[in-house]
Amino acid sequence: MMRNIAFVSFLFLWACGVDQNKKEKQSEIVILSENIQNDPTNTDLLLARANYNKGQGNLESALFDLNQCLQLDSLNSAFHFSVAEIYFELSKKNNADGRHPSLAKHHLDKALKLNVNDEKYHALLGELLLAYAKYKEAIGIFNASLKIEYNQSKTHMLMGYAFKQLGQEDDAINCFRNAVNIDPEYKEAFVQLGQIFHMRGDTTAVVYYDNALRLDPADEMTLYNKALFYQSIMNWNAALEAYAALHKVSAFHSSGHYNIGFIHMELGLYDVATNNFSDAIYGNSEFYEAYYSRGNCFETLGNIAQAEVDYKRAIEINPDYTFAADALKALDLRNKKFNK
Repeated sequence: MMRNIAFVSFLFLWACGVDQNKKEKQSEIVILSENIQNDPTNTDLLLARANYNKGQGNLESALFDLNQCLQLDSLNSAFHFSVAEIYFELSKKNNADGRHPSLAKHHLDKALKLNVNDEKYHALLGELLLAYAKYKEAIGIFNASLKIEYNQSKTHMLMGYAFKQLGQEDDAINCFRNAVNIDPEYKEAFVQLGQIFHMRGDTTAVVYYDNALRLDPADEMTLYNKALFYQSIMNWNAALEAYAALHKVSAFHSSGHYNIGFIHMELGLYDVATNNFSDAIYGNSEFYEAYYSRGNCFETLGNIAQAEVDYKRAIEINPDYTFAADALKALDLRNKKFNK
């Protein structure tokens, strides 16, 4: 009984703490609004409320106050930049107003005319251009930003994306390396480096994947990519170990189970592979490739009836999946010859 009372008391105290935080936040915005009502031309107050709303994700409210700031001081480059930031964030939302990107650029251009020596203005313009696939222009703007302030890990990172999209991998590698040299905790830069070396079949990929996993051991995508790399170079033991690490984090990762099945097929362990494909299907009941592969294993093991069931299920899920259709036809032909 005492344990239950203590637990309920803890819940009560925690709830009180949450309520107190809500009250403090409400009082903060209420006080700001009251102060603005008493002093409507105070841009410091308007900016403070805009920043508060931005922090809360209320971008439209933040934009309203920032536009008020601009009406009061249209020559303030920082106000133009802040408005551009909001328009850029709004442009990323679903069903965004199609004018938002051009409005973001308009205000960035204004900010840069008023102050061409702020690296943040150049960096955001480069990011905007990158988002709309203007890669060469973005690189030029990123370089302008880095000339003002070199130690910007995000800007190096974004420039690396632009080079990667242009197929200039060596330049992309340099940018991603610059990013992690500046910020050794920049996980995404390690991931990007891992992916590039992965595609090259270079074992340096594992070094970069491991650096990313050091920062985030539960990153499913990186765990999967590491295992997939070992599989691609046919290091089966290392691949199986890496998939096991993935399944400790995500037990029902269907693609992981499917790939383990593929490895066991390569090793001639068809009975083990059937279980792996079954695990893949358990994680994703619409995984038609897993049905086909399991059917292939059953056929190899002589279980023709189950192979036929799996091929038909694969075709049922994806009627255009020719591998299963061809396998089923071949199976039927062999059965007809055998039964003659």
